[in-house]
Amino acid sequence: MQITVNLQDMKSYSPIVLLVAGIVFIMLIGMAVVFCVIKLNKKTVYIDREISVEDREKIKKKYIAYLNGLEERSKAGKVSNRRAYQELSKIIRNYTYETTGVKVHNYTLDEIKNTNMSGVYNVVSECYAPEFSIDKNGNIYVSIDKARKVVEGWN
Repeated sequence: MQITVNLQDMKSYSPIVLLVAGIVFIMLIGMAVVFCVIKLNKKTVYIDREISVEDREKIKKKYIAYLNGLEERSKAGKVSNRRAYQELSKIIRNYTYETTGVKVHNYTLDEIKNTNMSGVYNVVSECYAPEFSIDKNGNIYVSIDKARKVVEGWN
C-alpha cells in the first residue's frame, strides 16, 4: 500500500487571514497600552463651576452653618465623636461637589488626593481614623475649624 501526499503550494493560502490576525493583535496591544497609560496617569483635574460671586457666598454661608451646627451638637453631647467625624466628612465632600462639580463624595482618600484639592484632602484624611475605627479619637473641634478654613478660603 503506497500513500502519497501532495503538498499544496504556499501561494495557494490566502494571506488575508494572517493580515487580519496581525491587525487584530496590534489593535489589542494598542488598546492595552492606552488603558495602562490612562490608568497610571489618572489625575482628576477640577474646574470650578461657573458660579456667581453671590451664589458662591450663599454656598459658603450654608456650609459654615452646617459646620457651626455640628460643632454645637458636639459640644452639647448630642452626637458621638465618630458620628461627628462622619458628618464632617460628608459636609466637606458635599461642599466640594457643590462648588466644583467633582463628585468627591464617591471618591476614596487616594482619589481625593489626586484631585489636587489639598485642603479637602487634609480634612477628609483627618476624618478617616476616627470615622472608621472604634478606638481612634480625634479632636473634632480642631477638624471642624480646619474644614471651616477650607470653606472660607475657597475662591
